[in-house]
Amino acid sequence: MYLFDEMPYLKNEVIELRQMTKEDAKQLEDFCRDRSVYTYLPTFLYEQKYQDPLLAIDHMREECFDTGESILLGIYPVNDPGRFMGIAEFYDYDRRKNKVSIGCRLAKEYWYQGIAYQAIWMMMEYLEQKIRIRTVTLHIMTHNKASQKLALKLGFEKRYENIWEDWGREGPVLVDKYVFQFKENPKMDIEKSV
Repeated sequence: MYLFDEMPYLKNEVIELRQMTKEDAKQLEDFCRDRSVYTYLPTFLYEQKYQDPLLAIDHMREECFDTGESILLGIYPVNDPGRFMGIAEFYDYDRRKNKVSIGCRLAKEYWYQGIAYQAIWMMMEYLEQKIRIRTVTLHIMTHNKASQKLALKLGFEKRYENIWEDWGREGPVLVDKYVFQFKENPKMDIEKSV
């Protein structure tokens, strides 16, 4: 199975990651207006493309998923599935190289509660078990110490330091690139050789 074959739905006992709906529009609007959410992020993220959050949600599937550009999933608590907490994203999928970049952004009220850890962990499990992805990357601004600690806690290795990337800001941004490589699945190797 390939990443864009189906829209993921991920759930554990605490949070779920699913496609956003029109009911999320007001909370998405508040989320996008909070400058603190975007302190360490690019300026061109999809949810900020439209002034009207309903338009962003309406066009999200066709402009992101259907084009193979990215997958944006809302993050919600299992005990209150109508409460929007943030966005989990799969992007830069390279089917030939079997790799993808991921990330998440949370409303400020959910920082430092383990939500980002759980969201990324579920995304990683999905990529390993369902998609059989080989390499996952995180691109983290060098000043974002909390996300760097999270990447290391999740088992990512800092492979590239102080890379200049265009994040839509005035001039390039210094970024560290973290890489996670899943071990080769022996069963998959056998299947390839048959």
